Amino acid sequence: MLIIAHNMLGIFTIILGVIISFITWHGISKNVNHYSYLKGKAISFFILCASILDLWQLLSYSANNPADTRWIIYWMIACIVWACAILYTIRLSLKTPQPTDTFLFYTASLLLIGLLTGLLTNFNFTFDRFDTLPSFLHIDNANHPLVIATLLIAISIHSISLIILRRNFSQYITGDCMQIALLFSILSNLAYLSDISIQTNVFAHLCKCFAYYFILRAVFKFVIKHPYEQLLLFKEQLEQLAVNNAELYKKSEQQRNLLEDTLSKIGTIISSQLNVKDTLDAIADMVTDLMHSRQSLIGLLCTNQTHIQVVATHGINTPPSVIPLNHCLRGQVIAQNIALSINDLSQHPDIQKPQLIFSSIQSMICAPLIHDGEVIGIIEAYSSDLNAFNESDLRFLTALGRHAGTAIASAMLFEKTKLHLEEEKFLSEISQTTSTTIDTNTIIEHCTSHVMKALNADVAVGMLIDTDKKNFTIISSINFNYKLVKMNLDSYPALAALLETFRPSITSANTFAPFAELYDQNASRYMMVLPIAVEQNLLGLILLGWQHFVAPDRLNRISFAFLMSQQIALGLEKAHLYNQIKLMALSDSLTGLANRRNFDMFLTIELKRSASLKRPLSLIMLDLDKFKRYNDSYGHLTGDKLLSQLGQILQYNVRNIDLPARYGGEEFSIILPECSSNEAKFLGEKLREIIENESFPDDIGTTTAKITASLGIATYDPAISATPPSTEKIIELADKALYQAKKEGRNRVITSIIIS
Repeated sequence: MLIIAHNMLGIFTIILGVIISFITWHGISKNVNHYSYLKGKAISFFILCASILDLWQLLSYSANNPADTRWIIYWMIACIVWACAILYTIRLSLKTPQPTDTFLFYTASLLLIGLLTGLLTNFNFTFDRFDTLPSFLHIDNANHPLVIATLLIAISIHSISLIILRRNFSQYITGDCMQIALLFSILSNLAYLSDISIQTNVFAHLCKCFAYYFILRAVFKFVIKHPYEQLLLFKEQLEQLAVNNAELYKKSEQQRNLLEDTLSKIGTIISSQLNVKDTLDAIADMVTDLMHSRQSLIGLLCTNQTHIQVVATHGINTPPSVIPLNHCLRGQVIAQNIALSINDLSQHPDIQKPQLIFSSIQSMICAPLIHDGEVIGIIEAYSSDLNAFNESDLRFLTALGRHAGTAIASAMLFEKTKLHLEEEKFLSEISQTTSTTIDTNTIIEHCTSHVMKALNADVAVGMLIDTDKKNFTIISSINFNYKLVKMNLDSYPALAALLETFRPSITSANTFAPFAELYDQNASRYMMVLPIAVEQNLLGLILLGWQHFVAPDRLNRISFAFLMSQQIALGLEKAHLYNQIKLMALSDSLTGLANRRNFDMFLTIELKRSASLKRPLSLIMLDLDKFKRYNDSYGHLTGDKLLSQLGQILQYNVRNIDLPARYGGEEFSIILPECSSNEAKFLGEKLREIIENESFPDDIGTTTAKITASLGIATYDPAISATPPSTEKIIELADKALYQAKKEGRNRVITSIIIS
């Protein structure tokens, strides 16, 4: 009865093994790599071999011939092949085996190889050759040590497989069935160990059947059920994908309609030829409307690409004029040329601004403004909701940024054309100013105003350089309330360095400290230095400042500023040349004093003014004593040096309203408006003493020579004489007084008063 049960369970086990082998063979996908495909076929072949060996074991058993032990060898080989197939299957499933798993696998493999070698050796010597086989390898009964060793090794291999399985595949779809199968395999082998009489150990056969059954379940799940479930899931995903595609198509149609509407609006903006400000404001309003946001902002990239100038906003009460790039969101947008969004601004303190906090802004989106493939700025929108912007909004704002960039560039081009016309206008005004006046102060005053208007500056200062080439005199100042009349270049070394280039330049307002004090904290803090020079000869200087927003195009107009400075410089140079020519016509080239022509004109005017205002007027005639002897002693060149030195003495020792002049030869005259006889005599004595005590050039290059002067004074006082004298009369009286001084011994002052 037990034999029948054993045979039935054995047949059932063989059938299960064949089914497992069949499913494994045909269930391996050809889509896997060739190596894995071959290994899968090998596993199927091992399982089939184990089933065939079990079949041979059943067929080779003979109750009538106990000496025939071939069935034991078949059974042992089948047991080892089955354990090897399971271990190899689990090992094959490992993507990245751990070192411990690898060690266990190769250890078990070595044991299997050794055992199979012994079994095959025993099988070869089973018939008629027992005498040549060692006793420990000759299996003649079911209790042989090799049989027990086979069972122990099979148990060890199943245990190793179970350890690897639990470590790596405990949550896998077939992990539970495989673990149960291994447990039943271990129980089966343990049962065989408890009763080596294999043919009567029904419990061991039953456990083996259960092991095959759960292996079959695992194979069924993996090869048939799981792919079927995956197909069902794929079908559901396809259906959901179809629904999503329908939704996406609907949304894309909406986006297309929205984009067409936006393009139409942008086309209207471009064709309307609005100025830059109106264009920027219109785009900012459009962004707020289309993005369903509360606020929007447009910024243009500055020339050095370190910050963004905010040029238009919507819904922001106090927008910043400048936004530094650094490494914030806007910097990433410009660097990567993509649109980005922030779902929660509270997590980005570098982005959050005071005006956004007050407006309860939670999220923002930013996209680049692009024209001809170049980023020219950014466009932003803000929302009071968290996660307000999605991928669709990013794509839409990116497209909007490209078209808006074109619109802004078109408006800027139109503005640039207008700007060129304005430049021509301002250049014409400067030319007209410089051609209608020769007064340098008037030129610099009017041209400073023209330059300030041309460059839209807020502050302007115009200066003329002094003769020492180190100091500047401020002639004109607009919106510059700093108390400064003179400016010394030594106090502003950075400014002096810029002037050495003789070209306009943009610099920080800190270059000229009085400008920096006028600027707002949030202002751009730029200033323009405009040297007025001709052929590296500095004539003047104009400084311009911007207290608030500085449009990028204003800072880029260096060439226009240079044209204006050149035109102003030519006008100043012409005025200087005219004044020099005039001075040459009215002054003595040797002494620098007024010449006879200038003296006659000034005396005529002052006599008339003295009579009309009833104010006194005095005239001093001065002649050097024995000047001919000086010339004969030291030479005429030394005499010229003396006359030049005397001219300086007269210039530095009279009042600003007085006119010293060279009357002829060594004779000089001084017209003294608003000067009585006593005041004139006091001045005459002062000059006489200075000349007497002064040292003059000699013929050996030193200043040891001495000379004196005689002075004659004539005074017209309207209080004494109602009728003013003629120029000839007052000169005649002064000459008589001078002659009297010579007659009385020289080096003295004689006065006379004109009486009617």
